[in-house]
Amino acid sequence: MTRLLLKRPTLVAAAAVVAAALVIATPWFVAEGDMRLMIEIFAVFAFAQGWNFLAGYVGIMSFGQQLFIGLGAYCLFLASNWTGLNPFLILPLAFVFSAGFAAMISPFIFRLRDAYLAISIWVIAEIVRSFISQRDWLGSVSGLPLVATREMARSVVATSTFYYAGALALISVFGLYYLSISRLGLALAAVRDNEETASAIGINVWWTRFFGFVLGSGFTGLAGAVYYMSVFHVEPGGAFDPNWMVIMLFIVIIGGVGTIEGPIIGTAIYFLFRAWFAGTGNLYLMMLGAAAVLVMLISPSGIWGIVKSKLGIDLLGARRASGLEASSKKTRTAS
Repeated sequence: MTRLLLKRPTLVAAAAVVAAALVIATPWFVAEGDMRLMIEIFAVFAFAQGWNFLAGYVGIMSFGQQLFIGLGAYCLFLASNWTGLNPFLILPLAFVFSAGFAAMISPFIFRLRDAYLAISIWVIAEIVRSFISQRDWLGSVSGLPLVATREMARSVVATSTFYYAGALALISVFGLYYLSISRLGLALAAVRDNEETASAIGINVWWTRFFGFVLGSGFTGLAGAVYYMSVFHVEPGGAFDPNWMVIMLFIVIIGGVGTIEGPIIGTAIYFLFRAWFAGTGNLYLMMLGAAAVLVMLISPSGIWGIVKSKLGIDLLGARRASGLEASSKKTRTAS
């Protein structure tokens, strides 16, 4: 077991290389229409993994992450339209702006706890949505087009967007894994599990939580920019739609909160449900809710929790060798 734990980062690195190679090769073998669907899947997965990071790794429950989806998209559209720059070159601005906004509101929302904190972010999202809807220079309720892409070949836009979306998906899996086993990841886990104990061993609880919130929100903003860049238009009713939060909750809860594998399963199930039942209107939403409740009743740790307990596998968990395992290793070495 100890050898497997020691080798896991190397195996994960090899898997990351293979996955990256597949993403790079995909546009050569997949039709443009299918590639656009994959862009949406990757972006929605990134949304869900961003919320999963906050809830499962940082310990911050937010019901308003659509705030950063909208902020990232509007930042990219405005920056590109005003300057005339290629949106693919200035895409990192969406991360910077969203992370900066998260840093700005942190001193205020961190005064609140639990449900009050979660709802406060949703309230801020509604305020921002209302502000944008009433400003003509921000497109008002009609939104904004992405002007720069009009002069680009559609295939080039689709391929470039796909690569960005693929990069988001890779970071959502492998980046989160390596972060979770780093010193910062262990500090985040300690703060999430017990603030008093974390503080007692020298971890700055406020700054650790602050960094996690800023990083997760910035990543969500970047994913929002990629998603709306793929549809060439953004408007406040869609970008700040609370239904984004419903989708994130469904994916993470049904897959497994605080796991990397869980949102992968949840994303696959969400898109299957959408393909099968999207034309049923309210019944579709009811079935999403019923599926989430059913999974929570059977296994609060989600579908991946069932798989892990039944098969005894933990592919991308941040588990390190326990004290007992370390002691056993020392004993075998000495003997």
